[in-house]
Amino acid sequence: MVGTNIRDRLDTYRRQKYREQMTKSIKNMIQTILPWNGNKSAEDILATTPSDIKDNQDMESTYSDDTEHQSQCTILRIVTYLLYFLLWATLYIIAIEYEFGAIYFIVSTLIFICLNTRSRPKKPGELSAYSVFNPNCKAIEGTLDASQFEREIRYGIGNIH
Repeated sequence: MVGTNIRDRLDTYRRQKYREQMTKSIKNMIQTILPWNGNKSAEDILATTPSDIKDNQDMESTYSDDTEHQSQCTILRIVTYLLYFLLWATLYIIAIEYEFGAIYFIVSTLIFICLNTRSRPKKPGELSAYSVFNPNCKAIEGTLDASQFEREIRYGIGNIH
């Protein structure tokens, strides 16, 4: 009886180790196949439970802007930007052939500026570029305020510390 109990335990231990080994190999395979999951490891992706998914959705709704700020430069993103640039260059060459190169360049520059202008609200605790909107009118480090400008005019730029 004691021998069968030990064998059963040994079998369950071996099955458990085998499952862990298989999940590790699957996680590694998924991690190498999917390069756009740069912010999460394969263990985090596979270890989510339905309650974790619900919590993640709640957190995504409140902190969706934070994830945009933490984006990493992955191979997929580099390839996408390269394809965008090649499309733009091709259309630019076509516009030059039809003698609309300058107009195309100006319009595409304006579109680039509009697309890269931040249109989302600021994050909680983020300082505004305008110091009058910050608590205690605190200026962002590196901005020029009136008192610093006055000191530079009176005493020169080299004397400011």
